[in-house]
Amino acid sequence: MKVAYVLSQNKGGLPHYAAELANAVAAHAEVVVFKPAETTADDVFSDDVETVDAFGNMNISIPDMYTLNFDVANNVRALFSYRNLDRVRAFDPDIVHDPTDFFPQVKFFTKYHRLDAQYPFVVTYHEVPPPVTSLSNPLGAVEELLNVAIPDADRDQIVVHSEQQRTAFADRLGRSAGIEVIPHGVYDFFTDHDYRHRPEEAHTLLFFGNIFPGKGLDVLAEAVRLVRREITDVTLLIAGDGRLSAETKRIIDSADDHFEVHNYFIPNETVGEFFSRAALVALPYREAHGDGMKGHSGALSTAHAFGKPVVTTSIGDFPAQVGETGSGAVVPPDDPAALADAIVELLEDDERRAEMAENSTQQAERLSWENIAERHIGVYEAAIEAFHAEGPSDSGVQSLDARSSSDGR
Repeated sequence: MKVAYVLSQNKGGLPHYAAELANAVAAHAEVVVFKPAETTADDVFSDDVETVDAFGNMNISIPDMYTLNFDVANNVRALFSYRNLDRVRAFDPDIVHDPTDFFPQVKFFTKYHRLDAQYPFVVTYHEVPPPVTSLSNPLGAVEELLNVAIPDADRDQIVVHSEQQRTAFADRLGRSAGIEVIPHGVYDFFTDHDYRHRPEEAHTLLFFGNIFPGKGLDVLAEAVRLVRREITDVTLLIAGDGRLSAETKRIIDSADDHFEVHNYFIPNETVGEFFSRAALVALPYREAHGDGMKGHSGALSTAHAFGKPVVTTSIGDFPAQVGETGSGAVVPPDDPAALADAIVELLEDDERRAEMAENSTQQAERLSWENIAERHIGVYEAAIEAFHAEGPSDSGVQSLDARSSSDGR
């Protein structure tokens, strides 16, 4: 089997996801990844994976957009560089897979070059796209407006990370066939780096990843302000790129001895240093645009890889991934008092935290990329068989965008 992956982002967690998946699938198939010239995962790809630098580099990630840190001219050039998608034909794959959310430029040039008509096409959605009317995520809504304007592209299989996401997609598409649930694999490649290992700090929390309003860092900062009344040496370690809100800055400035801020993109080789210090990883995410949209989190995958207990909120699949597996505690979103109570309880209970850490390690083993790759191979085989048996006009999943006028998007 020949698998072509289309990696459409050059920074953040999506390149990591694409690289880990490609590496694991390369044990079962011939793999080529068509990607931007430079990505944050270039050192992650294994020697078994061929990479093709087909696209330009953009700086329109969520942190870039919230901080207004982007070069419009460069981004326009990079967007049009996706016309190079037709280079996929030189590889002549059995299947094409975009594991990075099918951004508008990929969708447009997929349709323009009729790649969806020539090859079975699979797309992984890490979150269900918001409706175009969403006020809580205006950047996502703009993206979806572009998707509505772009001609539909057939997708023979959609991959999501949770049953809630499958239900949300099925409601919009009017069918559940062709939507497969495959969990997010664990980012254990971070543990392979020769990072500076630090002793675990008993009262240190870690917030890791991109910073934007949906991550709830302001709620966590307020929770730490409450926690310090009972744990006087509590420290919140913030490690990630993005803009700190005015409220978060105010709380940090009022108690700066309880916060350590590294406000930049954390290089792969230093991620382990931050996780080694943490007694507890905090994911205080808030619901953005409806139940079931959030499937998983790269920060959670990394916490599992390092065997760290987690405190998170009850959005998306977190109750199943964290609460039901015993790898952490789950609290309501946007509730700093409940979050503070959970943090205090866990930081003061070494035995319970150690049990959660063990469960987190076991979760990492269950979500190994070897297991995830086998699930994908099954999806690819089914998609290829259906594509050739029924033909591209019948085998494709109905476009989500085609229903936008009737489902509020």
